[in-house]
Amino acid sequence: MVKVALLIGVSEYEPGLNPLPASVKDIQAIAKVLQNPEMGSFAEADIQKLENPDPQTMHEAIEGLFSDRHKDDLAIVYFSGHGIKDESGKLYLATRLTRKNPQGQLIKSTAVPASFVHNIMSDSRCKRQVVILDCCFSGAFAEGWSAKDDGYVDIQTQLGGEGRAVLTSSTSTQYSFQQQGENLSTYTRYLIEGIETGAADLGNDGVISVDELHEYAKKKVQEAAPAMQPEIYAVKEGFKILLAKAPIGDPKLRYRKEVETYASRGEISVIGRKILDAQYQNLGLLSHEAAAIEAEVLKPYRDYQQKLQEYEQALMYALGRENILSQETQNELQRYQQILGLRDKDIEPIKARIAPQKESVPSPDQISELMGNQTILHSKDETTIEPIKEVIGTSKNENYTPDQVKFPSQLASSISVLRNRAVLAGAGIISVIVITYFFITKPHDPVVTTQSNTSSTSINSPIPTSTPSMSAKDFHERAMDKYDKNDYKGAIEDFNQVLQIDPNNYTVDYYRRGYAHSKLKDYTKAIDDFDKYLQFNPSDIDGYDERGYAYYQLDKYDLAILDYNKSIELNSKQALSYFRRGLAYKAQGKYDLAISDYSKSIELKYEPLNVLYASRGSAYNGLGNYDKAIEDYNQAISIAPEYALAYYNLANSYSKKGNKQAAIENFKKAATLYKKQQNEDDYQDSLNRIKKLQQ
Repeated sequence: MVKVALLIGVSEYEPGLNPLPASVKDIQAIAKVLQNPEMGSFAEADIQKLENPDPQTMHEAIEGLFSDRHKDDLAIVYFSGHGIKDESGKLYLATRLTRKNPQGQLIKSTAVPASFVHNIMSDSRCKRQVVILDCCFSGAFAEGWSAKDDGYVDIQTQLGGEGRAVLTSSTSTQYSFQQQGENLSTYTRYLIEGIETGAADLGNDGVISVDELHEYAKKKVQEAAPAMQPEIYAVKEGFKILLAKAPIGDPKLRYRKEVETYASRGEISVIGRKILDAQYQNLGLLSHEAAAIEAEVLKPYRDYQQKLQEYEQALMYALGRENILSQETQNELQRYQQILGLRDKDIEPIKARIAPQKESVPSPDQISELMGNQTILHSKDETTIEPIKEVIGTSKNENYTPDQVKFPSQLASSISVLRNRAVLAGAGIISVIVITYFFITKPHDPVVTTQSNTSSTSINSPIPTSTPSMSAKDFHERAMDKYDKNDYKGAIEDFNQVLQIDPNNYTVDYYRRGYAHSKLKDYTKAIDDFDKYLQFNPSDIDGYDERGYAYYQLDKYDLAILDYNKSIELNSKQALSYFRRGLAYKAQGKYDLAISDYSKSIELKYEPLNVLYASRGSAYNGLGNYDKAIEDYNQAISIAPEYALAYYNLANSYSKKGNKQAAIENFKKAATLYKKQQNEDDYQDSLNRIKKLQQ
């Protein structure tokens, strides 16, 4: 039995096809795992790699792979590049020379048809054949490509066969994506991860079959890019073709599978956290090894969350420039959505949260048209106003400026109603009420209405005006005054007004409002504000630090650590980030990592140093290194001699070492300080610890 593989990567294309830089890297990575004796165990000489081939070279290589094969041989064709569908729905694999004619149709001689691959495989005596396609099947050409697109490619018919398995990165005409910040295509990355780590050995029998590899990669791909739908097409024994070996009993692999069990939507449950903390120690792993495995397992879903944030940022930017999105902008957003690998249902919550507030606001032209086409009148008849109030959904005690319309879609509806000639026949008076109601009132003052106790005003009487509205700047200045005085609740109320009127010019107020929410312990709202702030200011260290702190307070330690990582990436001397990340690691029981971060923060002279030493002492205590813990607690006490908690923890470490006398002495010192600080609970706790040690 011989195992052979042909790996084809096409990154460079003629004008009209997008370049795919990852494709040639994909084949190098695939070759590495296939020829590894502990994984694929292919002979290096039996792996052929084609980078950016022309059609003739690609045809010959495919034919050569399947020629003179025996029944029990294993032959693999891997292709990373563009897949093209012609007018009749037939699939072609693009080469570096693939192009279209002036009519926008595929020049078929420049590509390799799937039918050619199918015929070659069918003629071969080899009955273990695997085809892996990391490509999309249409949509890659620039505008003007005229191929029919019914959303379907019949892979089973075009490439399937007995004893054969075909793995595809996406179904029908979906895009395949290269993960941002990654060197490999999304699908290929997880194929390799499944083999390299052994995680694709779902049966725990030491081997990885085609269907197991597919199931592993599909799960990971859909966590990172839900729009992609990897599929497998196989008949009979095709499902069980063995591709690679996997380690049995490897502690890292066992821990990875435990993490997979307790990871959900990018997070690990509280109970799952406790189970994993016990497991990695039972398996003999170091905390940083466990942390690295967890980060890798959780990464796909977090990548997906990052894409959602990037889309939301693009949508907010577009809405900041256009009240009603133009068709061109909508097309651009749709294209960006495709590139990110997001489905319509992924972005619907984002649109529901952001777009409705702006998309239906009438344009200045609509308002001018309404004002220009209607007779401007004032009415003393209150009953005339009520129907408009009902349509708008407000009461006369609510006050709005043009930037503060509460129900813009309803306002648009009222304009549509007023444009109706049948309605306008008797409704000249209504138009001025709509205009006056929305565009001449100001916050905090009574609504300007028509005079009800006087005679009708002449047609040429001026429209009544109000006193000037408070501007975004006015609200901002008042908010800052409250903010500086620690009146966070009042500051939030005014920041709300600022960000409703002019969010684009006061983006820093998202940060300040988030900080105020955090001070009031409303961490969920704080995170929402920091999200918005970071969309406008993606390189601001403080934004990541404060969002990380809010995540920490909600026990979302993994997300907090990601934010502190970003802060440290932006500034490697950000002492606060090291300290806070250390707190998060300690909360996870990752004492080694916590100690490392506390030490870095101490090195950077973060204040107060006594707290840093005490925190590091606590981490040493968690590791059972009581001598180091005692050393750090004493250091904290030398800096702050009345640091009651340091004495208490110092006593605790002495107690665990079996030094009862030293423990009692330090509990007494802690009790004295707690009593002096009027901390009755900790005072009594210290006394109880002394009694227990004296028994």
